[in-house]
Amino acid sequence: MRFTRLLVVAAMGALGLAEALLHPVTMSVRAERAAGASEESFAAVHDRAAAAYVAGEWDKALAGFSAALALNPNSALAHYNRGNVYYAKGDNAAAVVDFTEALRLNPKLPYAHMNRGNALSNLGRLDDALQDLNEAVRLQPALSDVYFNRAIVHVRRRDMEKALTDYELAIARDGHDHEAKAARQRLVTLLGRQNGDRASTDIDTSQIATEITHARHVEHFLRIASESCLAQGDNLESLKTLALMGKWKVATPDELARGSTATTRLDGGWTFADRFGTYALIRSISNAKPPVFVCSLTAQPLNAHMFDDMTEGFASRFDVSAVEPPLSGQSRPARRYRLTTPKGTLLVGLKFAPERNALTLRTYFGNP
Repeated sequence: MRFTRLLVVAAMGALGLAEALLHPVTMSVRAERAAGASEESFAAVHDRAAAAYVAGEWDKALAGFSAALALNPNSALAHYNRGNVYYAKGDNAAAVVDFTEALRLNPKLPYAHMNRGNALSNLGRLDDALQDLNEAVRLQPALSDVYFNRAIVHVRRRDMEKALTDYELAIARDGHDHEAKAARQRLVTLLGRQNGDRASTDIDTSQIATEITHARHVEHFLRIASESCLAQGDNLESLKTLALMGKWKVATPDELARGSTATTRLDGGWTFADRFGTYALIRSISNAKPPVFVCSLTAQPLNAHMFDDMTEGFASRFDVSAVEPPLSGQSRPARRYRLTTPKGTLLVGLKFAPERNALTLRTYFGNP
């Protein structure tokens, strides 16, 4: 599942993208150690850069991977990962340069082909992007993300039939890929093909690509919420394990203390980043008897349109309706749901803060 790909094995692995998606790659840093360079120093520098990447600290990660390349300029791994940072920062041209160098040093990196294809697509070099993604499919035909990303290129090339086929191939390789299912359904809807009519005329490919990204973002956020707050929000140790696996940045005791109040104590907090933005996960416990545990997941950046998509996606995914209609005139759009789970009935709230372009999902365990 895609959420577990937030796990980054730095000294024995690699960062990767599928539209900036992280992928582990089993490649040893030790095997790439330059003659005369310190094995420990290269691995340590790379580890720190990888940790900075996961935390969304792009400038720190960029400096770290550049430092690793100063120790070993022939490291395909470090070039590849620095390309990922450039991509995350929106510098597609620089990302292409590093991905190209990584492939020169190691031509059999499917993720480097895929990620270079993504960057080339963003630069409008669609034929080159398609060539890279075709090569990624050849090298790793079982990877669903390759087909997902190639579908985006097909959309931009206005070849909707091939885009739909690639989404179907992605779903066939990972039946639990809700992001691919959502993206395919959004494409079908936008093309007006609900009844099987696949004729296309004037198509705004930019709008379609944006809407597909929205649909994908909704499913991505809801999956993170499902695997964290909704499933484990009442178990602090389980959240700590999830954070450890994901290499999330841990809040310090001072930070937790500053966020606590006379009635609520924060007992866990983490931040991390991925292709869609940055996240903060907070666990708190009330002083009430019995206590109420609250797990909140906040994502940035989002917009009001994304909030509407998120509420529809939540209701559809969990087959629930809002507890009450939204209040007229409220400054912050919000919805509340009662969700039946193996842990009992949970109160779940979704709130959008327009001044911060942030969406927060809160799950309450107990009787708030």
